[in-house]
Amino acid sequence: MAARRGVTSERVAEAALAMLDEAGRLEAVRPSAVAKRLGIRSQSLYAHLDGTAGLRRLLALLCLDELAALVTAAAVGRSGRDAVEAIVRTQLDYALAHPGRSEATVHPPGNDMELVASIERAGGPLQTVLTSLGLDFEARVHWVRLQLAITTGYAALVRDGRLTLLPEPSTTVDHLVEVLLDRLGSVA
Repeated sequence: MAARRGVTSERVAEAALAMLDEAGRLEAVRPSAVAKRLGIRSQSLYAHLDGTAGLRRLLALLCLDELAALVTAAAVGRSGRDAVEAIVRTQLDYALAHPGRSEATVHPPGNDMELVASIERAGGPLQTVLTSLGLDFEARVHWVRLQLAITTGYAALVRDGRLTLLPEPSTTVDHLVEVLLDRLGSVA
């Protein structure tokens, strides 16, 4: 099926990202809503992506590539614990500033090699540093899962307004980073 004149894959991606940013939740971005935003029929969107799964994949690829650029920049010129801290803070900042985009990065790749490559680019800097610190494969997997749980969980609590007691939730970030770095010290 031919795409409607003027509706490009880039416009679909821009509309989906804008909706993701507005809603802050991945499940709020549906093909029918993206089509409506673009002024096209839902069926016309299939010229650009394969339904909800295709939309989620597209968002994962875009957000993973964005995150990869950020964590790579954060790691440049650093090593060891300093590099880990810079990467973790960058991921936390990203999750807090863009909760929907952060949520989109957690997408099981299955056998999708393009998605696997994007995940590896986003996780590569941290994996490199953890390897240089002497963590074996299993220890890296567990450490990264812990970091992912803390980052995404904390961002979701902030996004949903669940942290209402003083002190201000933003002051907790330093504590989260310190917990992760302390854990790193116990496994490295």
